[in-house]
Amino acid sequence: MALLGIEDVKAGMVLNSNIENEVTGAILLTSGTVLNRYNILSLRNLGVKFLDIYQNKNKQDEYLVVNNDCFTEKYKKFADKTKAIFYNARFGKKLVICEIGEIANEMLEEIVKNNNILSRLRQIQEDDDYTFQHSIDVCLLATMIGKWLGYSAAELKQLSLAGLFHDIGKVKVPDQIINKPGKLTESEFDFVKNHTILGYNLLNETVGISKNVAIGALQHHEREDGSGYPLRLKSEKIHEYAKIIAVCDIYDAMTAERVYKGKHSPFLVVEQIFSDSFDILDPRIANVFINNISKFYVGNIVKLNSGEIGEIAYIHRHIPTRPVVKIEGRFIDLLTDKNYYVEDVIY
Repeated sequence: MALLGIEDVKAGMVLNSNIENEVTGAILLTSGTVLNRYNILSLRNLGVKFLDIYQNKNKQDEYLVVNNDCFTEKYKKFADKTKAIFYNARFGKKLVICEIGEIANEMLEEIVKNNNILSRLRQIQEDDDYTFQHSIDVCLLATMIGKWLGYSAAELKQLSLAGLFHDIGKVKVPDQIINKPGKLTESEFDFVKNHTILGYNLLNETVGISKNVAIGALQHHEREDGSGYPLRLKSEKIHEYAKIIAVCDIYDAMTAERVYKGKHSPFLVVEQIFSDSFDILDPRIANVFINNISKFYVGNIVKLNSGEIGEIAYIHRHIPTRPVVKIEGRFIDLLTDKNYYVEDVIY
């Protein structure tokens, strides 16, 4: 543990452990977060005196600083524009898509030129509105998959909008249901499931939104075996945008911190997506996602379930979720030693 006084913490430093509210136990920021000026000021105002900051693995007397300014700046502009659209939709105003056109194109360019979008997304925690934050993350992840599938620029733009607005219908669902800490009642869950239809109707009435984008939002909870909703469609009837969003939706939802559950390790979530690719998720899309993100695991600093911190040294091609991890000069092969698994990605 490397505690650093809050006055000495700089933007770009990486948290080595979660920051919790001492009274409620709620997690304010998770390990692996790249701190920005807003984070630091907020923590200072909350009376936090020291932070556990990740040290440079090569020089233990230095702190790792990540230069993510360009991406963060573009993300912030994109987030502000998108949030305004969501806010207006909540109060019955029509969606005005042209307002995000330019900055959306800049974000697409950022994704197209940088494959390792996953590491960047987990470095940004700007907003406590889960639905809104989740929508942006799914947008970027879906666009990344579209790139790996060989989509054209025009197709990527449409897919990105489908990802961005896949949950727009939730603005019509009461916050007390969306953020309920306990299990939803049957009637509450039916209300939530209706967000796909509400979103479709909103998008269908919006200038600049194609039918494919609206259908992507409508069908993103449909499943290959027909077990999804709202129409219980099977594989051949589900639009490819919806199939892509389904994978991204599951990944981001399970790796995020929520009021009613903790986040799951990205490695365990990918294992779940692989398992689901045999019945409820499109196997081609799931495998494109898994195979491509696994290329960026090597070099990641991770925390094992034993509490030990190490670096991923090698990825098994066919089972990328069980890597070889280097810890202080020794190697642990998670493929052969089943007592270990990756609990969290620090950086």
